Amino acid sequence: MSVTTPTGQRERSIRLATSDPKQAVAIARVIDDPWFRCQSLAYAGRYWPGDDYKSLLTEAVKAAESQDNWYKRVSVSAWPIRAYLERDCSTPAKRLLEQYTAEASNIENRGGRSEALMMLFQAAKPFDQGLWEPVLWSLVGTTEPAIAWRQVRNIRNALAMVSADVPSLVHEATKRFKDEKIVTQIKRDFDKGKTAEPRAFFWKH
Repeated sequence: MSVTTPTGQRERSIRLATSDPKQAVAIARVIDDPWFRCQSLAYAGRYWPGDDYKSLLTEAVKAAESQDNWYKRVSVSAWPIRAYLERDCSTPAKRLLEQYTAEASNIENRGGRSEALMMLFQAAKPFDQGLWEPVLWSLVGTTEPAIAWRQVRNIRNALAMVSADVPSLVHEATKRFKDEKIVTQIKRDFDKGKTAEPRAFFWKH
């Protein structure tokens, strides 16, 4: 992978986030593509050794906001949101979750909207239920009409992530669907004890 491509620059920045954070930030800031710049800055902010990590996460959010595509804006915001939460800074994370969950309605393609909401849900899932539950219900709301297979896959996986800890949410969700095929699939997952884990987003090198 060429280090001169946005993908290559992101991977190099990520690799340096824990060992050479200043260099990681320097690389992240010159990435032209805002998607990869956002992810890289969020990564740097997640592991930045000083209290000024918030300025890096603010930069990451600005990179997300600079995109003119609603799907990209909402989806990639999951990285700085998760970084805030892992830094035990829930106030800006909650505000951003509320903002981008609402803005997901601007994504016309329902499959894309479901994907973006699923990303936000996974960013918040390991933390307080008050953070992720509103995103879950938005995800439920965008599942029907199911015109893309991703919608059904995402809601099944999301509910599998909560089934063990908050089974009542699975039962409540099934009541909100009209498509019996979707209801049957979710109930089958639950009866089989299907579980799932949200993506990690960050890992140390």
